[in-house]
Amino acid sequence: MISRTSFVVLLASLLLCGTAVPVDAATYYVKNGGSNAANGLSPATAWATLNYAADRVMPGDTVRVQNGSYQGFYLDRSGSPGSPITFLADGAEVQITSDNGTTPDGINVEGAAHVVIDGFQVHNRTRSGIRVALSEFVTIRNCNTGHNGRWGIFTGFADDLTIEHNQTHHSVLEHGIYVSNSGDRPVIRNNHSYDNYANGIHMNGDESQGGDGVISNALVENNIIHGNGTGGGSGINMDGVSNSIVRNNLLYDNHASGISLYRIDGATGSRNNLVINNTIINASNARWCINISGGSTGNTLRNNILYNLHSFRGVITIDSASRSGFTSDYNSLMNRFSTDGGNSVSTLATWQAQGYDTHSLLATPSQHFVTPGSDFHLDPDSPAIDAGSATNAPAQDIEGSPRPAGSGVDLGAYERQLLTCGDGDADAGEQCGEPGLECNDPCSSCAGCACIANPLVCGDALLCGAEECESDNDCSAGQTCHDCACVNPPLCTSGAVIRKPSLRLEADSSDLRFKGQAVVPKPWSGIDPIANGLRLRIDSANSSEELDITIPGGLLADRVGWKVNSRGTTWTYRDDKRVQGPISRLVLRDLSRREDGLLGWSVRGSGGAITLPPASSVRSTLVFGAPGECAQLQWNPPGEPRPYCSGNAATLICR
Repeated sequence: MISRTSFVVLLASLLLCGTAVPVDAATYYVKNGGSNAANGLSPATAWATLNYAADRVMPGDTVRVQNGSYQGFYLDRSGSPGSPITFLADGAEVQITSDNGTTPDGINVEGAAHVVIDGFQVHNRTRSGIRVALSEFVTIRNCNTGHNGRWGIFTGFADDLTIEHNQTHHSVLEHGIYVSNSGDRPVIRNNHSYDNYANGIHMNGDESQGGDGVISNALVENNIIHGNGTGGGSGINMDGVSNSIVRNNLLYDNHASGISLYRIDGATGSRNNLVINNTIINASNARWCINISGGSTGNTLRNNILYNLHSFRGVITIDSASRSGFTSDYNSLMNRFSTDGGNSVSTLATWQAQGYDTHSLLATPSQHFVTPGSDFHLDPDSPAIDAGSATNAPAQDIEGSPRPAGSGVDLGAYERQLLTCGDGDADAGEQCGEPGLECNDPCSSCAGCACIANPLVCGDALLCGAEECESDNDCSAGQTCHDCACVNPPLCTSGAVIRKPSLRLEADSSDLRFKGQAVVPKPWSGIDPIANGLRLRIDSANSSEELDITIPGGLLADRVGWKVNSRGTTWTYRDDKRVQGPISRLVLRDLSRREDGLLGWSVRGSGGAITLPPASSVRSTLVFGAPGECAQLQWNPPGEPRPYCSGNAATLICR
């Protein structure tokens, strides 16, 4: 596996050397029978080997590889934003037939950024067909990786990945696609992953390997996944994955679980994920369609078609540690559920009595599909048609067809289209595109005789969808419009950011512990606590809950007020009796000897109950003197990298 320390060092290096904009981006060619002594700039003067090209490319360069058989390559050079390094297969038969010579993989991208790998056939490699490690902004597309020793595509500590339009199949020991080591924001879409020994797609936070142990903000969509799992696993496996979306995927004939949200190697369970508009039909020797365990809280299941051909296992199993915040509704189901991790099976009536799937239905594959087992398009009489919820439903289905098509959202990965659209008659279910039918909503346009919400464009003066505002006038008094959301205006606009922060706040007693540092550029004009006091606010950009405390100036008298040390570098405030508010002690230090303008502080206080801001959007601000002499920190939400907040209505802990 890959150490987090190595990742940080290598990533820092590539960011320093990989951001220059190329002056003269070049196109190079590689072909069988070429020569590394040539210039590589045309098919006639093509280079012979991919490793030779990988050692010479610069940002913006493209390497076009002609049909033939090649040794793989090891790339550790970076492109730049908008100018990636691209390795492009120029035909359908560009085959990697031996490992790259450095690692036991076909293609290896390591310590690099802004790279595209496009169109390669990589089969029968020792470990993985394509490996990406310690990298960011890498795209793997249109590749075919089959019969590799362990994985088709493997990534580790790789942020902002895109894995799209690939075939990953017949991996011998493990998975088709494996995204590991807490790489955040992966996009895995339009892939065909089949007949792998374990998982079709596996995401693993890998806490033991360093990092935060959580994969955040993944998007897994429009994949077809089948025939996997004879060695265990899932069609889509998610270990320590948070705040992610799994939508429009077709999973069938998998021999283990369908989609699993759980914790084994991740730092937490798989939390706050949306699983929507998927079709999952498990094989007769499979486990459960949806498996949720290990403290995987806050997950949502909606608009899915779930069915299990196993003799007694069913559609949804969840353990007691994962039920907090769990919601499930508007699904097509079968009459088998479990709330104890699959140890016992209950009916839909029992399941609904616990608050789940109130609007869901029971149906079989023969009722839903054109040809159960091979064609999962919806039959014209399927009960899934128009039975879904529009909330967070994708605007297109697995084939890119508009959703909804008709009066409502269909269940599953496929939206049944209106076959009579465009015949000149206004038929039932058609909303536009025929005589007399049009979309009157300026936020919608016509697609397939259905009015489809336009993509949200912040700044177009149209208040659409989830947008709260287009200008300050759209917001309530006291709020401002930022990125089309109404937010509380920031108290601090200096740009100074709080460093080394830690915060603990309890609701019942306002018990407060807050430490940090910040650089406030000199010359200072108002930083004089004895004369001007200090202001502390802990709030949220999105809610009204806040703790806003003004600590007045004034010398210490009767155990209330400020004192300063002999060097004029440490100010201490105390209020043992809480005469001025909940702060009992505050120490502010001028640390300019370490770094010019550096201030450090420690705050303690308690007294009186408060309502805490939500852990997902905490903001801390200190105003030391004049309005511009301040520092602020927007904490990350739970499960994100530090600094982040966690907690509940009783206690807020940020670090």
